[in-house]
Amino acid sequence: MHEGQLLLFLVQLLVVLGLARLLGEVFRRFGQPPLVGEILAGLLLGASVLGNVAPQWFSTLFPDEPVQLALFEATAQIGILFLLLVIGLEVDVASAWKLRRQSLAIAITGVVVPLALGTTAAWLMYSSWAEVPATRPAFSLLVGAAVSITAITVVARLLLDLRIAKSDLGLLLLSAMAINDLLGWAVLAMVLSLAGTGPGTGSAMASIVAVVVFTAGAATFGRSLVTRWLRALDARGYPSPAAPLSTVVCLGLACGVLTAALGIHPVFGFLVAGLMAGDHHALSEHTRSVITQMVESVFVPLYFAGICLHVDFVEEFVPSLVVSITALSVVGKYGGAWLGTLLSRVPALDRVPIAIAHVPGGSMGVLLAAVAREQEVIGPKMFVAIVFASIASSIVVGPALAWALRRRETGTVADFLTADGIVGGLEVADRFSAIDILSARAARLAGLRDDIVRDAVRAREDTMDTGVGGQVAVPHARFEGLSRPTIVFGRHLEGLDWNAIDNRPVHFVFLILTPAADTGVQLEILSAIARGLDREEPRAALLRASDEQEIFRAVRDALSYGALEGAP
Repeated sequence: MHEGQLLLFLVQLLVVLGLARLLGEVFRRFGQPPLVGEILAGLLLGASVLGNVAPQWFSTLFPDEPVQLALFEATAQIGILFLLLVIGLEVDVASAWKLRRQSLAIAITGVVVPLALGTTAAWLMYSSWAEVPATRPAFSLLVGAAVSITAITVVARLLLDLRIAKSDLGLLLLSAMAINDLLGWAVLAMVLSLAGTGPGTGSAMASIVAVVVFTAGAATFGRSLVTRWLRALDARGYPSPAAPLSTVVCLGLACGVLTAALGIHPVFGFLVAGLMAGDHHALSEHTRSVITQMVESVFVPLYFAGICLHVDFVEEFVPSLVVSITALSVVGKYGGAWLGTLLSRVPALDRVPIAIAHVPGGSMGVLLAAVAREQEVIGPKMFVAIVFASIASSIVVGPALAWALRRRETGTVADFLTADGIVGGLEVADRFSAIDILSARAARLAGLRDDIVRDAVRAREDTMDTGVGGQVAVPHARFEGLSRPTIVFGRHLEGLDWNAIDNRPVHFVFLILTPAADTGVQLEILSAIARGLDREEPRAALLRASDEQEIFRAVRDALSYGALEGAP
């Protein structure tokens, strides 16, 4: 590599990353996934637009030279590996296990139904859809996997934007989709084995066994060991987030090497590495945020823009194929997830939101298509169809999910808080002490035993931290025999460490008890709280309040505003 090639490589990075980040932020501003803008940047700079409008400029900026292509491709490939690492960090094994009856049913049907539909359609249409000499079983399974995988990153962002990531519905959704992703990438590993394209690939059966054994070991013994190691780093005072960040990255590299040696694509190794390091008690929300921002701000835009540079989406766009793949993906995933909610007896009001949330293919669908194209299982026309389906499904899911949630709201949240439910002076050193005080007050108001309420709220907090950001925490639990919701509010002037999403101390704690048979009011309360305290004015008013009566009025005003903002 000479100096001119390095200079051109830097120019490529500057142009591609700059435009991808710019367009990604534009789409984010309008409530759409940044992935859409990143893909659009690749289309504009690539063969689709620049290559047709100004071919000389395109060939100058992206010359068809092996060294130049390898430089950019190697850098972009880091994006796919570390994005899978970040996805793995979202998988909470403990939460998924506690909700296994529901999350497993939803995840399995959410994968099996679209997988069966896509595989069957591709098998029947093999002669007209296949562009490369991949075997019929490998091609058919790949298409099935592509239309069945769900983008947990898109849904996680949506849940955060809608302020319900810490709710029971949010926990169930993330648990089900984490299992969905693992199943999808396990299918991909098997497909590559069937196609005979994986590095060091043995028999298909050997790869299947390797996937199962490796994942099971990582989710149990591996996760336990990594959690102990991360806790030891924290206990011994190693710098954070530098030490845990280095550990997680090295773990990803090691697992990538191991899976490659087993005949499984390295991306699966990075996914499993994230799974092992994802214990929320060992890896703080702040450290997760640092890892996620590093990957999503640099490597991911380069990857998603880069995969579109040398594909002419105009020439390779086949309307009938695009419509078929999009329909198979949306209908299959919606129907599969809805069937899972029915089989697991999820409350009726939650079925449509859960089914809608499983629709987006997003980055996961694009990643899977890119890996399959690199390994020559699919051709450019199928690649374009899968990318289009992944983007289209990601665009529609936000408005659709918001609509499904608004249907259930009644605007009566403030009525669940009384003046007796205000604790104006929380003077404790940690969040669990605050939970104990608020639980005692809530138990008295709801007519329940103190220890039962305390243990239930602590158990829910241990499953998933309830610091939602904006200086707010919402510990909660459900109870048999409770006739109506109970809300207790506590204010801590100095602020408590709650492992919140934004790493800020928590000043405002809402402890919420809801009936076990409740099918929507808990989510309504959590949404109203988040919207009501999303502005600086009500937070400042709560901190200024001089007594509990003034705090009570300020809280009711905030809750009433939040419920009004969420009304259809």
